[in-house]
Amino acid sequence: MDIKLKSSNDNKEFNDSRNNINGIKKSNYKGKVVIAILLVIAIIATAALGMCAAYPLIEENAKNVSYNNYFEEYAFSENLAGALYCSYYNSLNEKAGGTLDPASTLLNIPQNIYDNDEDYEESEFINGFNSNFNNWNRILDNQLANLKYYSYDKTNNITKTNINYEVGIIENNIDLSSIKKDEYQFYVAINFDENGNLTINDIKGANIQNFEYYLNSALSDFLSDNYYDSGYYNATMNPIKNMEFVYAVPNNLVFNDSISWGIRNAEAYGYELVGGVAVMIIATLVAIAALIFPIKRANEMPLFKWISKIPFEIWIVIVSLTVALLIVSSSYMIHPALNGQLEHFVGFNVDWFTASEKVIWVLNFINWFIGFAIVFFAVLIIKYIFNLGIKEYFKRRTIFGIILMFFVTIIKKTLDEVTKVDLKEKNNKLIIKLLLINALILLIITSIWFFGIPVVILYSIVLFFVIRKYVDKISEKYSKLREATSKIAQGKLDVNIEEDLGLFEPFKEDLKEIQKGFKKAVDEEVKSQKMKTDLISNVSHDLKTPLTAIITYADLLKGENLSEEKRKQYVDTLDRKAQRLQVLIEDLFEMSKATSGNITLNIENIDVVALMKQTLLELEDKLEEAKLSVRKNMPEGKVILPLDSQRTFRVFENLVINMTKYAMPNSRVFIDIFENENDVQIVMKNMAAEEITFNVDTIAERFVRGDESRNTEGSGLGLAIAKSFVELQNGKFNISVDGDLFKVTIIFEK
Repeated sequence: MDIKLKSSNDNKEFNDSRNNINGIKKSNYKGKVVIAILLVIAIIATAALGMCAAYPLIEENAKNVSYNNYFEEYAFSENLAGALYCSYYNSLNEKAGGTLDPASTLLNIPQNIYDNDEDYEESEFINGFNSNFNNWNRILDNQLANLKYYSYDKTNNITKTNINYEVGIIENNIDLSSIKKDEYQFYVAINFDENGNLTINDIKGANIQNFEYYLNSALSDFLSDNYYDSGYYNATMNPIKNMEFVYAVPNNLVFNDSISWGIRNAEAYGYELVGGVAVMIIATLVAIAALIFPIKRANEMPLFKWISKIPFEIWIVIVSLTVALLIVSSSYMIHPALNGQLEHFVGFNVDWFTASEKVIWVLNFINWFIGFAIVFFAVLIIKYIFNLGIKEYFKRRTIFGIILMFFVTIIKKTLDEVTKVDLKEKNNKLIIKLLLINALILLIITSIWFFGIPVVILYSIVLFFVIRKYVDKISEKYSKLREATSKIAQGKLDVNIEEDLGLFEPFKEDLKEIQKGFKKAVDEEVKSQKMKTDLISNVSHDLKTPLTAIITYADLLKGENLSEEKRKQYVDTLDRKAQRLQVLIEDLFEMSKATSGNITLNIENIDVVALMKQTLLELEDKLEEAKLSVRKNMPEGKVILPLDSQRTFRVFENLVINMTKYAMPNSRVFIDIFENENDVQIVMKNMAAEEITFNVDTIAERFVRGDESRNTEGSGLGLAIAKSFVELQNGKFNISVDGDLFKVTIIFEK
């Protein structure tokens, strides 16, 4: 008992130890995953912080990169042209007491040469110009909110300005020396004489020739750029006369208008170029870190498990957009962050939020963190592709591959059905299925219009190779079938076709049946030939032996000097040999009748128990002579079966005689009769005197004897006759051997 308790405690301690080890392993695994996640976060966060730390250096280098001057662009001149016309009209309208409309003041429309219907259309054009011009005037107040101006109408001595200090007028001209040019990054003084000729008196922040060229172009194209149907009426803008203007853009822009956007866009080139280089350097370092990072640890991270399932095409879009946004972010994030102007980043005025520079830097950090995280995981995805296998990844993780494999699977399945089609049956359903699949694919392809043409070509090429592959496969299977049939035709009946022949699979089964039939026929023929040879040999031997004895003793009886005793002895021998010859001939006749089926059975209800007892009684002398002890196991009552009593007795007799010949002397033989529900079994067993070396399957054939030397009396027909008579009566005759135990089982159905 103590030992059992100790063993139980040991098992408990072992299980506890194993559970502790498993717990430690799980804990270590979780710990490794957490460390891997923290390491990834640290790598990406370091890259994002490094990018933010590089802002001052990026700004310094961006200023040294040449970029377009916004004030020398047509867009700025176009806005300035609108401002000039608006200022000119407002000055004239103020002088006239607000009675003028823009069209009558600014437009020049020739005397109408068309009919009255078109006069109506001309008035519509004029009304539209007036309405649009007034809207334009209001729009300019918003689009050019950062623009400082001073206009002077020399004819009417009217000035208008939004400059917050006094500007002087000397000798009917603006005193340009009174302009505080240091406060402005751009400044220009424009003069129109009495003939409308434009002159640039002074300029800062732009090349005078470039600026003058674009401004003249914008003034001449103002009407056509803003009113597309003006050319239909040959309308032109009246020139601005006797006006002087000063326009300036402050160093510090307060409003988020077209000027601030234009300047920032012009400067964006430098920030994009230098910032893009910085982004690429840091992104390269992130990519190298991702290459070094073990893919095994990446596969353990839940986030990467989810990311790795995203189709490759979507990854391409994400990475492309990320790279583009990272480069663009160099201009749209770095400059606002350095200047603390969040409104330039988000795209609308948020003055109440600009004071929080920390928020700006947090947004920048988040932007770079997300961007570099995508770069990091993109590189891990590339490693994952090679780890999984390009072919396998293409099939499982690409939209094109998934769709392609879907259609390939359908095509393969259908083609497999084609290769395995039963040619004996109608296959209309299969043909319709093939046509529907092809129609569906073509319908999908044609739905993408022009781009469907290359897809159709690609589809045709793929279909060609797929069909050729299956045709080659069918040809290969046909060749194997033809080769097998040729070998069978040459007499090689052991040909075996293991592989699936697809379309020709039914023929393979038929071929196997033909092989079996041929082999059976050949085996039967060989067996028949052997039996004929054995029959001639055995019959010759068995007939010759008693016949020779008869002839010999007949010659001896002719002797005149024979004593009566000798004569009597010779006569007895002659009689015995003659009876043996008679039995042999009778057996031959019986066997011949049984084999040919030319025998008449007299079926009647007989008691097989009584018939067996009668047989044993009649052969009692032979059993005693062979020194055999019979052990019977039979029902006490009758066992009635519909049998031919004479042939059944012959069966029992032959089997008992067979025992007396071949059973071991001084041994027991067993005869059992079992009555079952549906049949009756008769079992006869004996221990062989000699070692059993014969073939159990052939021992019941004609002239086959257990004594191959044929030293014992007999014809070798006893078991064959017994088997034939049993089978003629619809019974079963089985012989089995267990060592030297010889067993015969007869089964008769009730």
